[in-house]
Amino acid sequence: MRAVVAWIPEPGRVELVPQPVREPGKGELLLKALYSSMSPGTESALMAGTILPLPQKLGYSMVAEVIRVGPGVQTVRPGERVVVTAEHASLLVVDEKLATPVPDGADLEQAAFFNLAHTALYAVRQSGLQLGESCLVMGQGLVGALTACFARAAGAVPVVVSDVVDGRLAVARAMGITHTVNPQSNPAGLRDLLHQLKMDGFPVIFEATGRREPLAQALEHVGERGRVVMMSQGRDALPPEALQHLMMKGARLIGGYINSKPFNLYRSDLVIMDHWPPVVTADLQRHGGSGCWTSDDDIRVFLRFLQYRDLDLTPLISHRFHYSEIPQAYDLVWHKSPELMGGIIAWQE
Repeated sequence: MRAVVAWIPEPGRVELVPQPVREPGKGELLLKALYSSMSPGTESALMAGTILPLPQKLGYSMVAEVIRVGPGVQTVRPGERVVVTAEHASLLVVDEKLATPVPDGADLEQAAFFNLAHTALYAVRQSGLQLGESCLVMGQGLVGALTACFARAAGAVPVVVSDVVDGRLAVARAMGITHTVNPQSNPAGLRDLLHQLKMDGFPVIFEATGRREPLAQALEHVGERGRVVMMSQGRDALPPEALQHLMMKGARLIGGYINSKPFNLYRSDLVIMDHWPPVVTADLQRHGGSGCWTSDDDIRVFLRFLQYRDLDLTPLISHRFHYSEIPQAYDLVWHKSPELMGGIIAWQE
């Protein structure tokens, strides 16, 4: 078997190359790609060689069909659909533990955004957002837009978003956001909105811009004992005076890096067999549920939102590409096209 794989041979250039595909081994799955999503922020950095030295594969968010399973696989069967953190490739072999089943009824195109979606959901969980609290989401790229969606679902009233691209604010309004501000064209917009809402500051602010200047603004606009969740990495420095706001307001700055929590957990339990004392089970079982939310748990939550039609990401999909167009699609990423919001790659005709 041979697959088509997206490859970055040098900064700013993506090409499609053939690659042999082996049979799945113990605990592994052979997958056929259906859809994968583009992540302009992370993948732009990957294309530049700032995350890892080049050359590298590209992509990390895919919906696929299970073709064959290796020995010992218990969680999925051939013919089922899964989401998996994997490169853009037509065929691939992955560890069973990386794959999360897609429930019947979930839209497969939208499911391809699972990696960015559970990043957003983690930020909302980290914030401790309470029913009825207002919040501000700074930055309306994919992660920021999804954060606004989950904040609304968690009961935030109202949800305010800001971005310097008017087109992204228009998408936010199409997603049901009632308060949008462009801080570039309206520098006093957030301050004026707080006055209009009769608030001294936002109880919760999510900073998803990837720059430190907006983070400083977040610390200025957060309310007393409020929380600011830093969702993105930035290379510029945070102004020292920003920390003064944090201290004087008794506010909290919370990290939201998605890999700071486990991807999944497996448990062994004490059980009573036909003799005493209890013994530890030999097989590890997936551990999930409220109170200990892993990435795999939150991916399943996102997929249930899609399954029950409680979330519609259609307005976020700005581009659809056939896999043969991947080099041209990533030209838009490399050149930071403002028109590219959510990109979907289709792997089947």
